Amino acid sequence: MIRNLFLLLFVCSKLMAQAPRLTLELAASGFYRPCDVAVLSDTKFLVAQTDGKVKLVKNGQMSTFLDIGSKIDDPDWGGIFGITLHPQYDTNGYIYVHYSRKGDMASLIARFTRNSTNPDVADLSSEAIIFTVAYPNGGHRSGRIGFGPDGYLYITTGDSSPGSRNSIGDPNKLAQNLTDLHGKLLRIDVNGGFPYTIPPTNPFANPGDGVPDELYALGLRNPWRWSFDRQTGDFWLGDVGQDDWEELNFTSANAPAPQNYGWPCFEGSHAYNATCAPGSSYHMPLLDYAGYSSGRDASITGGFVYRGSKYPSLKGWYVYADYSRGIYWTLKRETTGTFQTIQQSISIASNPVSFGEGPDGELYVISFFDGKLYRINVYTIQSVQNGNWNSPSTWNCNCVPTSADEVTVSTGHTVTVSQPSMAKLLVMKGKIQVATGGKLTF
Repeated sequence: MIRNLFLLLFVCSKLMAQAPRLTLELAASGFYRPCDVAVLSDTKFLVAQTDGKVKLVKNGQMSTFLDIGSKIDDPDWGGIFGITLHPQYDTNGYIYVHYSRKGDMASLIARFTRNSTNPDVADLSSEAIIFTVAYPNGGHRSGRIGFGPDGYLYITTGDSSPGSRNSIGDPNKLAQNLTDLHGKLLRIDVNGGFPYTIPPTNPFANPGDGVPDELYALGLRNPWRWSFDRQTGDFWLGDVGQDDWEELNFTSANAPAPQNYGWPCFEGSHAYNATCAPGSSYHMPLLDYAGYSSGRDASITGGFVYRGSKYPSLKGWYVYADYSRGIYWTLKRETTGTFQTIQQSISIASNPVSFGEGPDGELYVISFFDGKLYRINVYTIQSVQNGNWNSPSTWNCNCVPTSADEVTVSTGHTVTVSQPSMAKLLVMKGKIQVATGGKLTF
């Protein structure tokens, strides 16, 4: 009896809540301290380096797309911090870059335009300064910039504190100061005029109130990476802790602005600065975990909710990591607010400094010190030829699949089940032939 994929759609849907097993696949290497990635397709990437260069990887070949090395403060730690593409990049060619300016260390959000005759390079002379935040003493500046589902440009800033170990974090409480830009989430409209206009629904869009109209949320320390769920609009943010706690924040798409994420009154869900005024309402993190004071260095890297189609079992799972520990997690949050988070067993040593999301919803991760870009995959056993389910030579693992495995019958292959067999999930691009006495159990 021949059965096709549609027969198993219901069975597969029941397995979505099971934790997928992640693997990393090398997509490109040879970068110098890469810090962010913009994914144009599964074979085309823009990778930002701290030295002021943005590299283009196209069909496996690397070239320089943009070089602002002469404009940055420090090529190792104070250069480019983040990049993002305009939602209409294909037509307008706009790329936005956050970098630390040489001389005064100010954070600049600048727009560059793709060359009109050569789409593989940016026009250096096209730089247009969109936004500037002063950092006279350096310190945390976050770095993430990106467009939300509303089409507005979001910018996070750090508290400007150096954050030395065992020191008092953000001693002047700048992250709680509504008149100061540090430790904030900002939102601007770069499509309404140059350099930008204020979205009318920004919570402080009232001239004369003394609060920057750009301000959208406050109480952040060093929000290294954040993202919007492309399906729900929910907001996810990883905020690097001082000494004790790393935190992951979740904010639903319908939550009112402004949200106050608590720093420095709270580090994670734990009271931190006793001089904070009582009675304030803070947005507590979805989770926190022990940081540097636990005996291991730590630095959370926020990621993305997977919305691709290549790995059905990963759909709806949020993928995040710790840069210092090289640890990855997957997290599934239910509509009730409950969640499960699973530490992944990834054997490749890496410093996951930033995640990327492709137009198709597939996910990528940048490893800082070894200069590599990886695709995030789900471990899947695939057929390599026609054969029997219980024959190791049928599969790419040279093994027999078990109930812990996700299995794909590849296009054009027929796999025969002649005795009871098990799998965690089965995707059939080819065919399954169930012989008398054979049975598949999920």
